[in-house]
Amino acid sequence: MLKNLAYITILACLATSCSVFRPAASKPAPGVVAEGNPNGVQFLSNVSVKPDTRKDNSRSAITEMNTNLGNVPEPGADAKAIETYPALKFKYAILENCSVEDLDNPKLLSFMDYWYGTPYHYGGTTREGIDCSAFAFLLMSSVYGVATLPRTSKEQYEASRHIRRNELQEGDLVFFHTLGKRRAVTHVGVYLRNNKFVHASVSGVMISDMNDGYYDRHFVGAGRVLDPAQADAGTQASVGSRSAGL
Repeated sequence: MLKNLAYITILACLATSCSVFRPAASKPAPGVVAEGNPNGVQFLSNVSVKPDTRKDNSRSAITEMNTNLGNVPEPGADAKAIETYPALKFKYAILENCSVEDLDNPKLLSFMDYWYGTPYHYGGTTREGIDCSAFAFLLMSSVYGVATLPRTSKEQYEASRHIRRNELQEGDLVFFHTLGKRRAVTHVGVYLRNNKFVHASVSGVMISDMNDGYYDRHFVGAGRVLDPAQADAGTQASVGSRSAGL
């Protein structure tokens, strides 16, 4: 009797075991393509991800998301305008302590950038080495068309029309004494704006500030070799003749 009861109990367990485990076995295992979704992999809550067939050269494990960020506001007109200025203007706006709008002489910018950093060499006239008066001569000739400026700084000072320091404008010459206590002119630069001038110093072609202690103490005077018409025509290929008194 007991044996028959045990035998019946075992049969009942075997009969119910298939119905208990069948639903679990019918669920797709993770990573298996779900029926009706041949291009994707089905996960819990019926969420599917379509594989990206594009090649990812970055070797990153992060996939690209198609996220709609909406319309990005366009920058204002002023912001757009300032972005059109070339990098050269930003560079020299910083060096000259001015706004990019003030730099309206592209020939001068190009000339300075071509020579900037050229080492100093007494008597030199090339990018291998140049001295102050040769640099001033080449700048005035190339940018403003003044081709008859004398060669030395002393002669340039004597040939220019002397002006006061507070009258300086772009293209004027500034003169200094750099040897001993005598105030004889031994150095020349070309004035830009905001007390800045470009010159071939012993450290190379650079932009300096006239208010710096050394140049302020050694300033001799300023000279003008351009008439107003020449100064206004600084961006043109050719300009008028030099002013009277040269």
